[in-house]
Amino acid sequence: MKIENDNKSNLLDSLVRATQSKSQREPAAEKRNGNNTLDKVELSSKKQEISELRERAETEPSVRQDKVDAMKEAIKNQTYNIKGELVAKSILKSQLLDELL
Repeated sequence: MKIENDNKSNLLDSLVRATQSKSQREPAAEKRNGNNTLDKVELSSKKQEISELRERAETEPSVRQDKVDAMKEAIKNQTYNIKGELVAKSILKSQLLDELL
């Protein structure tokens, strides 16, 4: 009994063709359109806005020293009012997360 399987040769041919077509393609940035001019990519205004926000974030200090100084002064003068309920809630939340993880 002879078994013939033409699918393997077809698969191999299609892989070879796909590899050849990929190597023949030009990068997208250098493709020329029908008028023999290069294609251009224009970024939206969102990119500019994101860049500006990133620059602002990088120039801002990571610690707001004025707030830190105000809290230190309030603690030193014993005028800093801590709500016990918030402290207890934070401790319980931390404990529960530690137990779950």
